[in-house]
Amino acid sequence: MKKFKLILILSVVIIFGSCKKQTTEDSDWTSMQDQNTADLNSDLIMKEVESAATNVGLGKSIFPIIIFDTTVSPKTLVINYGTSNFLCDDGQYRRGKILVSWTGKYREPGSVKTIGFDSFYQNDNKIEGSKTVTNMGLNASNQLSFSVVSSIKITNTTGETANWSSTRTRTWIQGDSTKVVSDDIYSITGSTTGVNRKGKNYTSMITNPLRVEIACPWRIVSGTIELSRGGASPKTIDFGNGNCDATFTVSSNGRTYTVIRRK
Repeated sequence: MKKFKLILILSVVIIFGSCKKQTTEDSDWTSMQDQNTADLNSDLIMKEVESAATNVGLGKSIFPIIIFDTTVSPKTLVINYGTSNFLCDDGQYRRGKILVSWTGKYREPGSVKTIGFDSFYQNDNKIEGSKTVTNMGLNASNQLSFSVVSSIKITNTTGETANWSSTRTRTWIQGDSTKVVSDDIYSITGSTTGVNRKGKNYTSMITNPLRVEIACPWRIVSGTIELSRGGASPKTIDFGNGNCDATFTVSSNGRTYTVIRRK
């Protein structure tokens, strides 16, 4: 069964032609990186939840322990990795618990799935908060759409914290007629707000819908995001015209930087 196919914006390496002094613009790069980190961690968690739902791909050891309870409403799922780091099949280290509840099937209009955490760490970064996915039924184009509301706090290994909240609409535009995950394509719209590791507030808006192709290892193949922070020039993140490649661009003040995405 298909569930929880979410946006993946990967952590980045920004290529500059030369060194530069610290400026107020650096906080914008920090904001962009923190938003990307939150998206990436969210995506990894969604994949774990999906794997747990089918009891596949979560390792061969005693952990994680997967507990279903379908006698309650909403139904619940607990993924318990234990109190020490557990190396999962996707190469990520996890400990603590992921908590899931759902009211109906992924394709069922009105169904709601909520994910939370209990002392949960991913690669030694503490993840707190929640994500709620609501099936809004068919839109005017006869495509399934989902409301995705997230509120995530990440504390990194040096004790720095970043907060990230998003309200997005995910539309299933291709692949919904098959049981094959790799042919799924989504269109994403919406906005985010956050506080980066330096304590600076920022906002971002998807200005052209993001096209997310599950078969592409980089996921996002087109679309643009504008990131803004008070007192600094907005930055436009452009994912290109549909090619599955490892680069996108960031433009600000008439200058454009090339960005390499990392898995």
